[in-house]
Amino acid sequence: MTRILVGLHHLELGGSQLNALDLATSVRDLGHDVHVFATHTAKPGPVADLVRDRGLPLTLIRHRLVRTRRAMPCRPAVAREIGRLAREKGAELVHSYEYPLILDAFYGTRLPLVGTVYAMGVPSWIPRHVPVVAGTAAIADEARARGQWAELIEPPVNTDLDAPGAVDGAAFRAEYGIAPREVAVVVVSRLEPDMKAEGVERAMDALRVLGQRVRLVVVGDGPSYEALARRGARVNAELGRHAVVMTGALADPRPAYAAADVTLGMGGSALRAMSFAKPLIVLGVRGFAKPMNPGTWDYFQTHGFFGSGLAPGEPDLTAHLAELVAAPVRWAELGAWSRDLVVGRYGLAAAAATLDDVYRRALAAPAGAWLPVAARTAAHRAAAEVAPVGLRARIRPLLGPSSGGARA
Repeated sequence: MTRILVGLHHLELGGSQLNALDLATSVRDLGHDVHVFATHTAKPGPVADLVRDRGLPLTLIRHRLVRTRRAMPCRPAVAREIGRLAREKGAELVHSYEYPLILDAFYGTRLPLVGTVYAMGVPSWIPRHVPVVAGTAAIADEARARGQWAELIEPPVNTDLDAPGAVDGAAFRAEYGIAPREVAVVVVSRLEPDMKAEGVERAMDALRVLGQRVRLVVVGDGPSYEALARRGARVNAELGRHAVVMTGALADPRPAYAAADVTLGMGGSALRAMSFAKPLIVLGVRGFAKPMNPGTWDYFQTHGFFGSGLAPGEPDLTAHLAELVAAPVRWAELGAWSRDLVVGRYGLAAAAATLDDVYRRALAAPAGAWLPVAARTAAHRAAAEVAPVGLRARIRPLLGPSSGGARA
């Protein structure tokens, strides 16, 4: 048994947080002592309740949001709290999700550290001796080429909970007034401006040409919710019907997946839709949209369920939706193929076993890989160089003249 701290970079509903929770629960069930900590800026988000529902202890770390155009190596107050928690719990290893919290733990403790980055790239300034879990083969290979210790664990899916028949999709359709003859196109997503909002906007625009039977159901909340709700209201007014349905965040979005005829999504949400045996179009940025099927599988297994840009002559999201909506005879076939793929490749048990192996190798790494004071101090100072000048003074207390920062 290993005493492990698992850190979530925030508590809003999103793929990274849900993946982290599933893996933390599974690692706990393998026999480890797991304690979750999470940062938040105001009221903790709904994932806090999900953590407690799984029977995992949770420590909340509140911090002040600092906006800067450049990456801040760490948040000193958060780093100190992680160090304090590690000492209090007698932790032996820290696993932080997403790069702000990886560097907070790097500064705040001298424990073996594992980081997971489910963003579309591993930042080059993450210390190279820290094992980093990436979600796609291409991202892991790119990190390894830079000398990073990178491991591949594709976003896992709990194929028992996310499964056809696990929840009642008909009740969801009835609640939101979606008739049996209507086509429900469902997207479940954290609504953020950087990656998510653009695809939802394109889906709304597609409704103008998809016909009267198509309804777009947007499940989620986030910084872009209000802007997307206004855009949806304009589309509804233009079409003279309730074509766009905005549900807001749902603590359990599974009924939305179950209710869908066609799904849109990226990352973990795309995989959950496939686990529900639903046909899927993967969204990205800068116009990217690609259906998931045997002909496109090679792309997705290399690059993950995301993409950027639309090559000249490629069909856009509207064209892909029009083709899929018009061919209901294909839905069951595509859905069954997707379900089989997820069960065979993305099951949670296999991902947890791989993560357990990563933990064991991190703990078994020579002490010199983690703890030489001079080398660690040098790494800290090198990372600090990416901080804005005005923030460096806040980092120096964690460095000290000869130590590697706060000790745990």
